[in-house]
Amino acid sequence: MKSIRLLKIIKKIKRKSQLKDEIINRKNYVYNRARAKAYAEAYAETPNVKEYPVFKDNDCANFISQVLVAGGMKMKGSDYRKFTDWFCYTKDPMALKKVSLTWRSAEYFRKYWGNKDGQGNNMADEFKELTVEEAIAKFDELYTYIMIGDVIQYADSNKKIYHSQVVHAKEFNVALNRNDLFIAQHSLNRKHVSLYEYLKLLKNKKGRYIYIYHF
Repeated sequence: MKSIRLLKIIKKIKRKSQLKDEIINRKNYVYNRARAKAYAEAYAETPNVKEYPVFKDNDCANFISQVLVAGGMKMKGSDYRKFTDWFCYTKDPMALKKVSLTWRSAEYFRKYWGNKDGQGNNMADEFKELTVEEAIAKFDELYTYIMIGDVIQYADSNKKIYHSQVVHAKEFNVALNRNDLFIAQHSLNRKHVSLYEYLKLLKNKKGRYIYIYHF
């Protein structure tokens, strides 16, 4: 009986010691959302050239990967072509073999953190696909589900991904009179962009998809 009580006490201590902004999930990584948020807000508008390369006009996935590392995600591997590897070992945008495709390409990012047609590494805790119309209609549900530090990608009617963003704030949007998620991105370099408004302004909503990576 004493040993059972002791185990219960230990479990309670472990739960209390875990920070609220840290999530330990089934992939055995720790994701600190507060640190991811801080990095996203610090470098959304001005790139971190001291530590990472900048890919002119095509930097969205590179920026998102940096945010994930700031939140505690670990780089993996050294073969830039494999969708099972994810890394950046250079500040030089020309040294492409030192930056994995999964790090710098929105399409390959999906193959590491999610999957395409069942093929992928599925490293995110959860990976969801919705049409833009569904996302707008279910936005209140998405607001509850999506957390700071989660990633959103956009795809065309052929499900080819063309853009990536990270959620860095959840708060009431006074201008729209509703709860809203706010996103940061590169290409264009912006932060505190209303996700609800961004979705509403997209053209050809029926033929577009969004992908949500929940960590």
